[in-house]
Amino acid sequence: MNETVSPPSEEQPTSILRLIGSWLTGLLLLAAAGGLVFVWGIWDPVWGRGMQISVTYGIVVLSSLILLLWFALFSTFRWSSIAGAFALLVLLAGGLAYSVREVEFSGDMEMILHSRWKPTQDQLVQQHREAQNHAEVPETQTWDVSVISDEDAPAYRGVHRDGIIIGPPLRTDWTAEPPTELWRQPCGGGYSSFSVVDDFLVTLEQRGDNEAIVCYDTSTGYERWVYEYPASFSEPLGGWGPRSTPTIDGDTVFSFGALGDAVAVDLLTGEVRWSRDLLAENRKPVQWGMCGSPLVVGEQVIFEAGGPEGDGLISLNRDTGEVLWQRPGIDLLNAPEVKNRAGYSSPQLDTIDGVEQILIFDGEGLRSHDVTTGEQLWFHPFRNDPGVSVAQPIVFEDGRIFLAMSYGVGCTMIRISRNGEAWAEPEELWSNKNMKCKFTSPVLHDGYLYGLDEGILVCIDPETGERKWKGGDDGLRGRFYHGQILLTNDLIVGFTEKGELVLVEPNPEEYRELANLPVFDTKKVWNPLALSRGRAFVRSHEQMAAFDISAP
Repeated sequence: MNETVSPPSEEQPTSILRLIGSWLTGLLLLAAAGGLVFVWGIWDPVWGRGMQISVTYGIVVLSSLILLLWFALFSTFRWSSIAGAFALLVLLAGGLAYSVREVEFSGDMEMILHSRWKPTQDQLVQQHREAQNHAEVPETQTWDVSVISDEDAPAYRGVHRDGIIIGPPLRTDWTAEPPTELWRQPCGGGYSSFSVVDDFLVTLEQRGDNEAIVCYDTSTGYERWVYEYPASFSEPLGGWGPRSTPTIDGDTVFSFGALGDAVAVDLLTGEVRWSRDLLAENRKPVQWGMCGSPLVVGEQVIFEAGGPEGDGLISLNRDTGEVLWQRPGIDLLNAPEVKNRAGYSSPQLDTIDGVEQILIFDGEGLRSHDVTTGEQLWFHPFRNDPGVSVAQPIVFEDGRIFLAMSYGVGCTMIRISRNGEAWAEPEELWSNKNMKCKFTSPVLHDGYLYGLDEGILVCIDPETGERKWKGGDDGLRGRFYHGQILLTNDLIVGFTEKGELVLVEPNPEEYRELANLPVFDTKKVWNPLALSRGRAFVRSHEQMAAFDISAP
């Protein structure tokens, strides 16, 4: 009897391929899940939480692609069903993309989506301005420089840029005596802080295609005056708007825009006195916009314009805007393909070994310059690959200087000294990764350094570089993300990247949070806070507010 042998079914190889594909897909997804466990449960990247989030994005995208490939190639669905599902997916993705007007990122790369159907920031600011009753703004006819007191904050991070603010005692029990909200309102874009003198509150904003120097009344938030000029800087990760903080000196406000516009206006009226484009003639701004706040020294106002290797300070006459001296780096910025490594710190005035000098922490390191001539006195290289130096140097009375930066570098302590009349090479005393300041500057209190290490508050012993603690168990547990801190009356006042006002007692033994207050519902506040006369002035690139935190 002859047996009939059936030919192999065409479905058998297909079934085997589907089985293999499904197993491979499962293994890859299991590996992705294991990767997420490793990233968030085990890994402690030197670049901080932002690296964890970036890697997570990559894992999610790859996992989604793997699922789509499995669905298209190895699932048991009919081709017509697969095609319909992909068409629906494309429509949903297109609808989502259309509904989003803008995508921005926090300092840790958290994605923030803005709906197309909500009013723009410019519309919100304009609506608020139209609704204000300007008759309630106090009229100021004269200005007496003597009213500038020790409790004013006329410049970025205070008079000495050290983050130490003179002021009255603060309330510490915010449950029994919460801060008094004075006002809140929308504002233009950008990451400027406030400078405060008496009832004048000055900041930089982006309004449409213009940068705007704006003066508000401290008590009411009402706009006193605004001076606008054409300038619009944007960067995909950094966003829109100016970055630096205006400086008030006497009856003049000095500002520096993200594209290099140096401007002086009258404090009373906002009338322009002079302006100069420091990056004209094809000179290039730094990657994320010019950030250095102006420094006034006598008859000079100092700006950091940068250069391909830093070294870009320029001194202008405070009354006329004429160039008094400038460093050679600026003239090299118009060469093809060069990058500006101005850094993102601000020039500051310090006295070391009895000699007054200008310090600037640019994208290559820390430089010292003669106040009168701009001559470089000494230089200490301290850099990261992107040239991002944000934190203000902390100068000790004995000639030591503390520097900190992010992007995997960390912090260092150097000593500056002289051999006779000549300055010696800076001596590195220690260096480690115990404080990696990304967007913020540390403060010094009772012999210890306090600052944000990739967003978490830490305490360091400046003698050895030893970390005393990092974060804690109270309140926010020291997680400020990429917020800002100031020191006043033996207390740290902070404003987190997520819009929370925080009060911390600096103590080398442990993190001691006294109080916190949610102010803005957001994931992104890069603007440094300002303190003056017991009031905290806070803003983001979207809104601003003022609180009385002084003791009753």
